Amino acid sequence: MTNTQTTAWPAVLIAVLAGVLAAMHVGKLPPALPMMRAELGFGLVAGGFVVALFSVLGMTLAVFVGGTVARLGRERVVLIGFACLAAGGALGALAQGVPMLMFSRLVEGVGFIAVAVSLPSVILAAAAPRDHALALGLWSVYMPLGMAMVMLAAPLILETLGWRMLWWGVFALCPLIALALMQQMRALSPAPAPRTDALRVAREAMRAPGLILVALIFGVYAMQWVTLMVWLPTFQTESLGVSLDRAALVTALVVLINVPGCLFGGWLMRRGASARGLVITGSIIMGLCSLGIFLPLLPDAARIAVAVAFSFFGGLVPPSLFNSVPPAAPTPSHVGAGNGLLMQGSSVGQFVGPPLVAWAVTLAAGDWRLAAVPMLAACLTAIAAAVFLGRWHS
Repeated sequence: MTNTQTTAWPAVLIAVLAGVLAAMHVGKLPPALPMMRAELGFGLVAGGFVVALFSVLGMTLAVFVGGTVARLGRERVVLIGFACLAAGGALGALAQGVPMLMFSRLVEGVGFIAVAVSLPSVILAAAAPRDHALALGLWSVYMPLGMAMVMLAAPLILETLGWRMLWWGVFALCPLIALALMQQMRALSPAPAPRTDALRVAREAMRAPGLILVALIFGVYAMQWVTLMVWLPTFQTESLGVSLDRAALVTALVVLINVPGCLFGGWLMRRGASARGLVITGSIIMGLCSLGIFLPLLPDAARIAVAVAFSFFGGLVPPSLFNSVPPAAPTPSHVGAGNGLLMQGSSVGQFVGPPLVAWAVTLAAGDWRLAAVPMLAACLTAIAAAVFLGRWHS
């Protein structure tokens, strides 16, 4: 059992690594999709459904799965999550058609949600109170780091071994990381497991004003960040005349730079910065950067540099929000559901953002300047919501 005044950093780091592995299941699909479509013979629309499945699951199940953490305990939910990730990965690697592929992504999606909503509770149990902000700041890198690792490794693996070996490679990591995580979790103080009603906990979380604000901010943040990552390669090739290979490399860099941004945000919170201040600062910079990216006011190289700044300073937002969940939750039993609501907001933003920006650009006959409008609207929404965030998190 850990001393509550001492942070078990190995447990924190293994939990973050487990989150990174879960995020790799999200990020492995986009670079492999062209090869999978060619082999399995499905069209662009079916491919879009396969990609969107994770977001749809997050929108519908995340807060309920978070509520089950209070009933089943974080250890069981983590184990169920890793079992689903491994099973879904194996089914995907063996898929011979779209139905099995979509079912495999459904199973992986449930596993991803279970892991992502339960691990923040593990990190809070492993960290001393004075280190909560820094530890949750570390946790906030799991998504960009996992996605960037797959984006950088996928081209070589796909070219030499094919997409199925990419699936098997990620699958092979699941039991290794799960075993290491279970070993670390056994050393932590056992979490209380009251016989709570998961549906009731989820409903109460969805009625908590602070958690609603946090989910709203994360939703509009995810809308901005994910939308830029999705459309940045297309924007570079269509508006800046960049080659596809270079556009993919630049996008991977922009995704990866979000990691030190999140770590910087966690460090600032540990030094006493307020969640509200960091969200407002990050959102203002993201809005200004959106103007610099999409309006033809700067040289092309500078517009790419602005995209890097967008991702780095956007990293101030996630650690602020993860740190806002515990004080905004009605009781400690609602923290899991609060993390689920956070993911639910993020999933809505990821689902809505890319098609909304695509619609705006299409409305302007391919003029990417109009992409700045929905991006700025999301930025202003985040700022307005953050003004009230201080009521639940100083």
